[in-house]
Amino acid sequence: MTYDRVLVTGATGFVGAWTLRRLRDSHPVTELWATSERPDPGGLVCDHYRRVDLRDRGAVRALVDECKPTGVVHLASLIGGADLDVYLDVNVVGTARLYGALSATCLTDTRIVQVGSAAMYGVIGEGDLPIPEEQPLRPVTAYAVSKVAQEYVALSMSVGTGLPIVLARIFNLLGPGQPKDLVPMTFVHQLARVREGEADRLKVGLVTARRDFVDVRDAVAALDVILESGEAGSVYNVASGRDVSVREVIDELLSVAGIDVPVEVEDARLRKIDVPVVRADVSRIKELGWESGIGLRESLESMWAEVTGEEM
Repeated sequence: MTYDRVLVTGATGFVGAWTLRRLRDSHPVTELWATSERPDPGGLVCDHYRRVDLRDRGAVRALVDECKPTGVVHLASLIGGADLDVYLDVNVVGTARLYGALSATCLTDTRIVQVGSAAMYGVIGEGDLPIPEEQPLRPVTAYAVSKVAQEYVALSMSVGTGLPIVLARIFNLLGPGQPKDLVPMTFVHQLARVREGEADRLKVGLVTARRDFVDVRDAVAALDVILESGEAGSVYNVASGRDVSVREVIDELLSVAGIDVPVEVEDARLRKIDVPVVRADVSRIKELGWESGIGLRESLESMWAEVTGEEM
């Protein structure tokens, strides 16, 4: 499918920047628009950047009037460090403003991918694995609650306005550019300090937790496929379909770095609620012709090279 203009919200984030790169490669003649509430950081792969707070109805309407997108990848979302009311204000109200502007400007044929999170599934039992898209949502964090509400807003507005909105739920991301406070990038930075003689051990949280990791480059390829071929109103898990333990990730990273150091579980890094195992059912998105292709070691090698400058 050919798009005249694609708008990526949350473009300054980890996934947003990679989404723009992917769209430039797969749709070289498409005009790429990017927006975030942050100033333009420079270096984004886009034709036009607009700094917009999606909660500002007038600013959002002006952006949509100017851009007139034929495709939207809606990534803008507050992720961490906030209370529920703030999450709802940003993630839910901002989403309603965006879709309201699109429908008011008669862009009801604009294809939209709204990007959610595996955190929405919340409490997972062994009998729930692998997690299908129909799995009941049982969020356990304020962020996850807001993402569930965001999805319901999308579904209601899709029915009420005719906007063709497709829903994606991304599982545990890794890869170059990942924020350094997230697993496994926090381990990469710690090991880089070990290599420089600034630390003598790796401090971790729960190492027995098993997660379905997917490289960000695979994930944005999935979003591209969903934008083109996803069924409006449907949900697609974006994941590898395999689970590995945090301990396995650590061991692989130690091998990549060529470093052998003690691994210390630190109480401060343990969560009050931590789901033991997460693994997605990816059969639905495979029907669109996508599956993950970047393995754990390749992802970790890319992250280690990014942080240390070492050639792998």
